[in-house]
Amino acid sequence: MWKVAAADDEAYLRTALKKLMNWEKMGCELIRVVNNGKELLQCVEEEHPDIVITDIRMPEIDGLEVCRQLYEKYPETQTIILSAYTDFEYARTAIRYDVADYVLKLSVLEELPPAVEKVTRKLQKQKKELEEQLVKLPEKKVAESLYDQVQEYIEKNYSKKITLNDMAEELHANSSYLSRLYKKESGQNLFDVILKKRIEKAKVYMETTDKKIYEISQSVGFDDTGYFSRIFKRYTGVSPKEYQSGKRGGDEE
Repeated sequence: MWKVAAADDEAYLRTALKKLMNWEKMGCELIRVVNNGKELLQCVEEEHPDIVITDIRMPEIDGLEVCRQLYEKYPETQTIILSAYTDFEYARTAIRYDVADYVLKLSVLEELPPAVEKVTRKLQKQKKELEEQLVKLPEKKVAESLYDQVQEYIEKNYSKKITLNDMAEELHANSSYLSRLYKKESGQNLFDVILKKRIEKAKVYMETTDKKIYEISQSVGFDDTGYFSRIFKRYTGVSPKEYQSGKRGGDEE
């Protein structure tokens, strides 16, 4: 079953997605429906859906920004945009982010099922192609080599801003293939591994230095200290300040 996450700030659309769509018939499972882009991106980080359905105009973070972040971090995730007539030209700008399809809200019950089915066919084809490539001995060796190069790249660059396109260009690989290959080889999402690396390095700083929380955040590649704190707590169960207090006697942020 392909996992689906969706976001729309209109309650009737959320209800329609949850109660009026036969997801099982399409080979899908609707894992979460939220009302803004911020919650949708959090869901993507936590649940790793195969398909994301997003409204364009939403509070917190709009759909275009959602598409941009998915394009940079999770290119294997297929994105479908929900658009009102008045948003259509705006929605078309998302083509740069490799959006899979557009669905008009007024026709969502008629247009969304074929859009989802088109996307699931694409996902199935990509999965088959990757599996075929990985079972061939020469490609397998190349894949293992590329995987090792990704690991080395992460180790050298975790403290910097990393985008999938930059990594792919550095390693002379296709960005979408690189992301799918890494997940196939490791069983983990590439950017999850990067986040875990940053958190592990942050813990070392807290245990061995007197750096303040915001300094540690910047040292391990986070521009936003608040975001760093949320990610740190997700992986460790405690806030950075709580962890630092336990290890170093409670330095101030």
